[in-house]
Amino acid sequence: MSVETRRESLLNAPALMFMSAVLLVAFWVLFPRQPAFRDPANLSANDALSVAYLRVLVQSDPNNVPLRLSFVQVLTEAGMTDEAVLAFDPLQQAPESGLTYEIRLAELKLSLQQLFRHPPEDVEAALRKRIAELVPALLRIADNDNRVSLVVKLAEQFGEPTVLAETFEQLLVMRNETSEKKSRWLIFAAKQRMAAAQPRLAARNLCQAFLLERTPKKKTEIAKSCLRAYLQAGIDQEALKAAMKVLGASASASSLRSDAELLLLAANIAEPLDDREHALAWLEESSRLLPRDQKLAERIVRLQVSMGLLDESLARAASLRTSLVPGSDRHRLLAHIYDWNGQSDEALTLWLSFARHQADEEAEARAFALAQAKPDYEALVQLLEAVMPRRRVTAAEAEAYVKAGLNIAQPSHVEQQLRKHAERFDNPAETMKALTDVLVLQGKPRAALSLYEEMPDTHNGRQRLALAKLYEEAGNAQKSFNLLLRESGSPDPAYAEEYWRLLANVATQLGQDNHASKAYEKVLSLRPKDVEVLEHLQRLAARHRDDKKSESLAQYGWDRLRRIEDLQRLMRFSWKRKNWKELDHWLSLAESQPSMAQAPDYWYFRSIRKMASGERDAVRHALRELLRLRGPDPEVTEALIWLLLSDKKIDHALLQAVVKPYHNPSGTQPAVSPPLAEALAAAEHTLGRSIQAAPRYLQTLTKRPQDFLWTLTLADNMEWAGCPASANHVRFYALQLFASPSFSQKEVEYPARLSQYLFGSKDQLLQHADRDDLKILQPIRERWNLTKPLDSAQYFALRRQTERLRSSGWEKFADAVQKDDYPALSAQLAQVSRHLERQPADPALPETMPLSMDDVDRSTRWLAGEAPPNESAVHTELEICRQTLAKLRETPVPPLMRDISKPDKEPAKQ
Repeated sequence: MSVETRRESLLNAPALMFMSAVLLVAFWVLFPRQPAFRDPANLSANDALSVAYLRVLVQSDPNNVPLRLSFVQVLTEAGMTDEAVLAFDPLQQAPESGLTYEIRLAELKLSLQQLFRHPPEDVEAALRKRIAELVPALLRIADNDNRVSLVVKLAEQFGEPTVLAETFEQLLVMRNETSEKKSRWLIFAAKQRMAAAQPRLAARNLCQAFLLERTPKKKTEIAKSCLRAYLQAGIDQEALKAAMKVLGASASASSLRSDAELLLLAANIAEPLDDREHALAWLEESSRLLPRDQKLAERIVRLQVSMGLLDESLARAASLRTSLVPGSDRHRLLAHIYDWNGQSDEALTLWLSFARHQADEEAEARAFALAQAKPDYEALVQLLEAVMPRRRVTAAEAEAYVKAGLNIAQPSHVEQQLRKHAERFDNPAETMKALTDVLVLQGKPRAALSLYEEMPDTHNGRQRLALAKLYEEAGNAQKSFNLLLRESGSPDPAYAEEYWRLLANVATQLGQDNHASKAYEKVLSLRPKDVEVLEHLQRLAARHRDDKKSESLAQYGWDRLRRIEDLQRLMRFSWKRKNWKELDHWLSLAESQPSMAQAPDYWYFRSIRKMASGERDAVRHALRELLRLRGPDPEVTEALIWLLLSDKKIDHALLQAVVKPYHNPSGTQPAVSPPLAEALAAAEHTLGRSIQAAPRYLQTLTKRPQDFLWTLTLADNMEWAGCPASANHVRFYALQLFASPSFSQKEVEYPARLSQYLFGSKDQLLQHADRDDLKILQPIRERWNLTKPLDSAQYFALRRQTERLRSSGWEKFADAVQKDDYPALSAQLAQVSRHLERQPADPALPETMPLSMDDVDRSTRWLAGEAPPNESAVHTELEICRQTLAKLRETPVPPLMRDISKPDKEPAKQ
């Protein structure tokens, strides 16, 4: 065949159609299927060919603003931030046009995306500044609701409180909306102002919202929030004007004045600004709403007194006497009121009871004056016999006591009281004269003269010291003490040490601690290394709770004598002050001392500091050493148990050894404290000894009666102990508790103890869990309203209940509680209640939320199958289970949810 013939066969119609089809398929594959070449907005950030195609188009036409804007938008959507920033730079210079809004919106989105990448601090500051400029600018140029809503949504993502507040404040000017919507915007702006530490601006927004709001209940809450913000910002005339505006004569004033809290807030503003008339009026209105509030009544009385309204204050004083604490400020106030109103009988009664209860110069003076003026001899005797053991009586008081005492009592009684007073205060002249008068009136002149004969003649210092020793040996420490105090100036150095030792000994016997302390200090200056004297001084300082002096003595003992006891004292003082740096210093010094191995305080504080640095092994070692030195100490045992239970891999052997001493407590062993009982219950539960754990759980209900997490864990233990019916009743109780409107996470008040320092209650830098645990537990805590700090028992319970609380049935219940969906709650609780009435130990029905541990386990598995029936009933189970259930029910659930679900029915005994 010739060449021409072959060429003609190749170019015939069928061949040309086939080649065209091949070319179309190639173009279909190699180029985007969207008509990007006609409209760049059709490009997709998920399509790499779209990005590449736009990149080529921008490079070919770099000054095309719409094209570059599309390129930046696609890059931003695709997360290609760095390239988007470079591509956006030319748009900064673009002139104002119809695309200005889109360009600024693209810049805002790109800046937010850069901010979310956590850039360096200087870059972050620049980004935040730019975003704060872009948001108001975009709101100004947004020409429709959709654009405004988009800017607000992006501003909320930014999360800068000041910018958000300004955003919503500008919306009020820019948009013509209903009062209700404007009120909501103002409230949101106020919240952001509070978050930005701008309470005054927040208060102003709330005042505007108050004027716009129409619902009385919301209006009251806004008013209270407004006044609280002003109180936080600092009280001034603006705050007072706001309070008067809120409570002024308006259509809603009557409903507002029926809120006691609002009235108190207004009074708290008015009173410091010396607007006492308004403050008094608002306080009195609040008192009518709270007639039993004694503190409020006392506040009104004090304000009335400051305003000179004595007659009005007297009317309220009678009601305050019903709840009077002797020696309190209220006691003094009422005594003043009756005294200033001329009610001498009531005033004397109050001043006399005050003076008898505690030493007080004003109370003693007024009671004495009022009793003298009547005269009231019985009151005088009661007053002065209360005063005489505390201080020296004056000449007038001594004379009055003799006159009053001889009128109502036996002379021998008066003599006895005066002698006691004279001995206590070194025979003061006033008392001796009064005692002499009593003896003369009794016809005992010689006894009166013997008062002077009993006083020893003046001797030299050595002779007086010898005589004082004889008095002390004969058991007359008072005479010895009086004689020693006659030493004029400083004793002779020849017998100075002997003198100060005797004076210290006698003064200690008599309770004259000031004299004893001074004497021992003199001895210590003469004998700087006398350990016995140092210990005497420490005991005196401890008796008077003089920590400053005790610490000074401990520093002396450590510096001079290198005493381990004093080093431990220094550790304790540093710990009391929370001076961790100083405590670490003392601990580092102690590590080089071999004898510290037998010092309990060293191991105690070492455990605290090692946990602060995360050295769990060192903490475990320190706590075991403490148990070795102290025996089964409840505080240390509790701390060690919680430490072991918080480990990822629990040392069961060590845990068993720690709880073993408490299996059969000896008669000499101290009672198990409530916090230790919680730790022991958790330990026995973890070790699989549920029957042994059950009495411990029962013991914990005294302090933890309505703890949601703890109650669920207690129920699991009951089920392990063979009480499934009782366990389900307990879980139903927990559900009722959580569903009650007043439910809140309970905080158990215990005295400060070691476990708190180990697990963060005292040191906020410490956490229970690592990051993995937090990722799991934090959503659970938020869903179940458990966001407050957890103590050790609650944290243990939370980890035990993780699977249950994450199950779908229980999560639905929690969501219903959060949404206040009472019909759904009622239905769920009613299903559980019917199940418990029918057969409490049986597996839960599919439509009922899972109760038992087996129910929870099957609810999380595919094709779990049906569980066998269980005919156990409460009355057939262990006695300890029935006791625990009865103990729980002693603390009833708040009535709302109980009325909905009728929970307490149990199956009748067969």
